Amino acid sequence: MKSAALLLALATLGAASARAVDYKSQIAPIFRTKCYECHHTSKKVKGDVDLADDKMPENIGAGKHIIPNEPKKSTMLIYCTLPDDDEDVMPPKGKNRLTAAELKLLETWITEGASLAAGGSAPAPTATAPAAGGPQKWTSSDGKVIEAAFVRLEGENVVLTVTATGVTHLVPLTRLSPESQAQAKAAK
Repeated sequence: MKSAALLLALATLGAASARAVDYKSQIAPIFRTKCYECHHTSKKVKGDVDLADDKMPENIGAGKHIIPNEPKKSTMLIYCTLPDDDEDVMPPKGKNRLTAAELKLLETWITEGASLAAGGSAPAPTATAPAAGGPQKWTSSDGKVIEAAFVRLEGENVVLTVTATGVTHLVPLTRLSPESQAQAKAAK
């Protein structure tokens, strides 16, 4: 019963389970079906953007088409979200456009760090040592309290692992009390 109450408190915080988008099983299939016609070594490579798996590292990094943790600065996502009548839209006008779900998946993958490793780069409880040596009390903006270990700050979100369940969650900072927001920012 206690873990059910903690999960309910996390739901109140607006937390989403922190599961990484997997490049191989989720992103690569989008590239294969939507982009390979123009951006793959076996076809033709337009705009010097080759999305073949072995060429993907060349597209990821500062100043490249995919900037890890920066979807709004990643030209890959920007071009895919342009209006149909924009001359830079990708895939080009009349081609097989990405669906809203595919765009969200691509954005999430970039936000999570655009990892090419199996399983992506989801926050893991062992990846970063919890602040203050272990679990802490976290309070939502509406006064609900949970006990969880700080994992890391991720943009405008805090990654927490619930003590009772061991489940890792991504919690928007705006859903935390000012004190818990400060606690998260101090722990980074």
